[in-house]
Amino acid sequence: MIQRKKYVIDKKFQLKTAFSIIGVILMVSAVIVVAISVNIGMNNRRINNIIVLYNNNVEALLAFSQEAVGTENLPIANVSRIHAQNVKTMEKIIAQNNALLWGTVVFILAQAVILFVALIRKTHHISGPIYVMSNYIKEIIAGKYPSPRPLRKNDELKEFYALFGEMVDAVKRRGKG
Repeated sequence: MIQRKKYVIDKKFQLKTAFSIIGVILMVSAVIVVAISVNIGMNNRRINNIIVLYNNNVEALLAFSQEAVGTENLPIANVSRIHAQNVKTMEKIIAQNNALLWGTVVFILAQAVILFVALIRKTHHISGPIYVMSNYIKEIIAGKYPSPRPLRKNDELKEFYALFGEMVDAVKRRGKG
């Protein structure tokens, strides 16, 4: 049996089904992404505020240590080094938050594309038998008696198609009799 390469047989049904399911999934995903985005945005602003406050504190401490008499032994250099490490860590957290958000968006879009292809293939197994039966009906209307072929292994509506085949046979018997 020859395999057809055309998966979209009934555009209205197949695309409507695929886009409606993907639309619902994308809407739910959009709500989740917006919630995550708001949370990430708020957390990133908080971290940036902490960095600014932390910088101000360290700068004030540095200025104080330079002005005070007898403070040569203060571990301000150590505090400054730790401060720089902490700022880098917080900046990494902000970058990771943003990367995670964009990764989530890309993942959702990839999921939508994969789901679209899967839905088109699945609806093809429904549209295919309907397409075949429609052609047989057109032949019957034109006065011909078709010989229904078996459906493909993965096609749906097999019970309905079998009933359709019985009807075609009954029409043939009545037409010849």
